[in-house]
Amino acid sequence: MVQDDALKRGQNRYSSHLSNSEIQRYAEERQILLQELEAEKQKLVDIFERAPAFMAILRGQNHIFEMVNSAYYQLVGHRDIIGKAVTEAIPEVEAQGFIAILDNVLATGQPFIGTEMKLELQRVPDGIIEDRYVNFVYEPLKNSQGERTGIVAHGYDVTDQVIARQKIEESEARLSFMADAMPQQVWTATPDGALDYVNQYAVNYFNRSAEEIVGEGWQKVIHPDDLAECIQLWTESLETGKPYQVFFRLRKSDNIYRWHLGRALPLMDEKKVLKWFGTNTDIDDQKKLERQKDDFIAIVSHELKTPVTSIKAFTQVLQNRFTRAGDEKSAVLLGKMDAQINKLTSLIGDLLDVTKIEGGQLQFNEAFFSFDELVDEVVEEIQRSTHKHTLEKQGTVKKTIYGDKDRIEQVIINFLTNAIKYSPHASKIIVKSSFEKDRVTLCVQDFGVGIPEEKQQRVFERFYRVSGNETIPGIGLGLYISAEIIRRQKGTIWVEGKPGQGSTFCFSLPASR
Repeated sequence: MVQDDALKRGQNRYSSHLSNSEIQRYAEERQILLQELEAEKQKLVDIFERAPAFMAILRGQNHIFEMVNSAYYQLVGHRDIIGKAVTEAIPEVEAQGFIAILDNVLATGQPFIGTEMKLELQRVPDGIIEDRYVNFVYEPLKNSQGERTGIVAHGYDVTDQVIARQKIEESEARLSFMADAMPQQVWTATPDGALDYVNQYAVNYFNRSAEEIVGEGWQKVIHPDDLAECIQLWTESLETGKPYQVFFRLRKSDNIYRWHLGRALPLMDEKKVLKWFGTNTDIDDQKKLERQKDDFIAIVSHELKTPVTSIKAFTQVLQNRFTRAGDEKSAVLLGKMDAQINKLTSLIGDLLDVTKIEGGQLQFNEAFFSFDELVDEVVEEIQRSTHKHTLEKQGTVKKTIYGDKDRIEQVIINFLTNAIKYSPHASKIIVKSSFEKDRVTLCVQDFGVGIPEEKQQRVFERFYRVSGNETIPGIGLGLYISAEIIRRQKGTIWVEGKPGQGSTFCFSLPASR
């Protein structure tokens, strides 16, 4: 031991001048010092051994293993390496450039830092060569004269992290390839709504780079008349985590606006949004066909309205004459005819409303009114038309709201008549009003056939009807019109329920605007 030799030389040099008791005390102090040094050395060895990073000490020009810890053995495999050169102990690394790096560190004294460097190792005798990835540092060791005598190597095996990242990158590459192959704009956004990716189709569509589109967002290409609604719906989706859907116009590279259907779904981790995945589908050609169809419906509806009105008037006149003449049988038949004419009139009204909605011509006459009084009036009116169902009112809002009373009444009537139609074997319908956070909410709950969850959003689409209910009369316009009315009154509309357990249709409106 170096320290031991130094102490012996010091003892021999001065012992001739010391008394026996002083020599004895000096020997005891020397022994204590040696024990403390050995304890400190063992502490360092223990720390070296237990270190979570792999560590090795190499000596001399041939890089002889002097000391390694368990983590290093775990990396290279349990082989006999102490006292051997790296090229002998781990021969497979010689051709991988690591020996040259060690030589350079020892020659120059400059440390080397390796990040995620690939290391091919035969960790099991006669086994296959495995790829490992390591983050490490080679640092020179110096003696007391400052001479470089070896190298300490320390680092971490990051193979699992690298492979996991590679798999993610491969998956992202496949998804990007699939997204680029899709004939529509595909995009993603961060949880707070910031656009962070668009596919190649979007790049080609707008003739702008992906970086430009992501940096500026969609606002630069959205039609000014559609921008406010897009922002409102997107903000609601970000706040609630609910799917996003909007019809809007985007300006193509030829500076012509074309209609698109925008949709986005959140990727959730429990209740936290991790990412938004969206698409913009060009539906301009479809819109033109729908416009032609709407024009046709509008013409037919207007042409039917006058003769149907005349038929209803003549029917009522004949019914009154037969009643006065005492011909009750004929009067009853004419009453049934009048009821069917009412249904036809309602259908024509729905068709006219649809054409007005699509043309942006649906009129609203807004004023202040009592929401509770409106609910009471509608429930009382519908209750008179049904004897099988009891309409049970729950809750009040005690608020005067601003909106189109007749249009909101139209929505409530649609909710109630649907509840009656789609719960033929039930006897009760619940009408619940509530007020919370400056919004009034009305829900109509039935106990009928119910709607599958995957079809609940589609019931508000035009002409959509849930399969299996074909025997129940209707053409799928009432809820579409209701949704448009509520939307244009700055409200929201939704449905809940399960098949066989009934449905609950709700809308919410701001109490003050």
